[in-house]
Amino acid sequence: MNKPVGSNPVSVTFFEDRSEVTRRALVQVGADRAWVRISGPTVYLDDRSIQARVVKGAARVLAARVLRQWRNVPRQQASRLDELRQKLERMQHDEEKLQRDQSRSQTRRGQINGMLNSAIGQLAQVPGFGQDGQGNLEGWQKSLQALLAQDEAEFARELDTRFALEDAHRKSANVRGEIQFASGADSFFEAFVEVQLESSSADECEVEIVYRTPCALWRPEHMASLQRDARKPDSGAITLTTWGVVWQRTGEDWKNIEVRFSTARPAQISDPPLLDDDLLSRRKKTAEERKKVVVEMREQAVESTGGARQAPQMPGVDDGGVPLEFAPKGHFEIPTNGQPTRVEISSVQMPAAVARVLMPERTAVVHLKAKATWPGPHPLLAGPLRVARGSSLVGRARVGFVGAGESFELGFGADDGLRCKRQVSEEREQAAITGTQTIKRHVTLYLSNLSSDARDAELVERTPVSEIEGLEVKLTEVPGWQPDAKDGYLKRNVNLAANATETLAYRYEIKAGKNVQLPF
Repeated sequence: MNKPVGSNPVSVTFFEDRSEVTRRALVQVGADRAWVRISGPTVYLDDRSIQARVVKGAARVLAARVLRQWRNVPRQQASRLDELRQKLERMQHDEEKLQRDQSRSQTRRGQINGMLNSAIGQLAQVPGFGQDGQGNLEGWQKSLQALLAQDEAEFARELDTRFALEDAHRKSANVRGEIQFASGADSFFEAFVEVQLESSSADECEVEIVYRTPCALWRPEHMASLQRDARKPDSGAITLTTWGVVWQRTGEDWKNIEVRFSTARPAQISDPPLLDDDLLSRRKKTAEERKKVVVEMREQAVESTGGARQAPQMPGVDDGGVPLEFAPKGHFEIPTNGQPTRVEISSVQMPAAVARVLMPERTAVVHLKAKATWPGPHPLLAGPLRVARGSSLVGRARVGFVGAGESFELGFGADDGLRCKRQVSEEREQAAITGTQTIKRHVTLYLSNLSSDARDAELVERTPVSEIEGLEVKLTEVPGWQPDAKDGYLKRNVNLAANATETLAYRYEIKAGKNVQLPF
């Protein structure tokens, strides 16, 4: 087996939980059969996914396999270690010199102290000096001051030498630590792909290997920007940009590569599930159950287009059940740091109908809504969405799966100019003889335009809808409203002048038999 041959990544296809990597390497085989070891793949690669082929040259692939091994790598080169050792020898020589200087300073200080003690002892024995306090006092003072000055100078020199010696000890200890660390080796776990080639010539050939690896995935992310027409407040344009957000921690640095984003799920089982019998049984109601009907309230999502579709439970890529692949143009760099890297997939501009929508039951603030038709040519994937009005980011949301040619709605934040206060009052009655229950509700909406311009908005209210016999919901007073008996919505368009207010109201009643237990 020859020395490993390096390889370069060419393209990467990202899936929702893994990626497929294509690498190429130039190898020299010779007119014979030989195993070629190719370096570069991550240790996490799936051995069963290895594929190899010759893309250039007169050779063919006979087999391919994966080899993993530990490798010890010296932390520093031998030349660097020699430099550190020579540096340590010079520092040790300087330390020895400083130690000698410190020893000489201590010796000289000892001699000066001895001379001072001797001079002080002899001063009292000088004739005529100790009895009358007279004598050659000026001469003795000069001698003592000279000795004291010498002692101070030598002490300062000794102190400087001590500090320099401590600094030299600290630096040499650091160099010893560097030498100890550099003398060791680091262990790396690496993987190779070994390919057996059969060649009819000694020419160089190019080998391509393809494998799949975890620790690299993608998710779609969008940004919608709304540009409104000042002359037509009810129309505008949406620019929707889609990115593929990539995370990878495979240990491979992918530079200057082509990328593709796929919604396929190669790890899932493609066999159809086995069918089991679904047994249905019935039973008679108990006497207590026949006496009373329990009504439960539930929220029902009203589908405007496309019908209901079950979304995946796991946070994966929702593609509507049809595998898709996106191939942005250009070459990209995906570092192996585990941080998100965004690659633009597409940018589509489409006309939109803009309106203000107020749902007083949910919020007192008016929201800006834009309705558009997705032009394609590919579907719009579900994912997180950043929304902006012009160049100002107004919030975050989430967009669902939208097929080509399907209409969809996006919210673009609140409009603080319009506010609403909602008030609900009700009356409950029960007939004395029949026991019929009646609930009468009166809903009042107080609208205010706080801006200096006229504003229009679409109001949406809802009422309960009965799905069983014995429970009746009836609208009694809905002046100016457009009722939807099927879904229970009440809609109305209002236009408020600047700084104006308006009061709207509607009534409905709920009737049920005495044996019906109401949830409200």
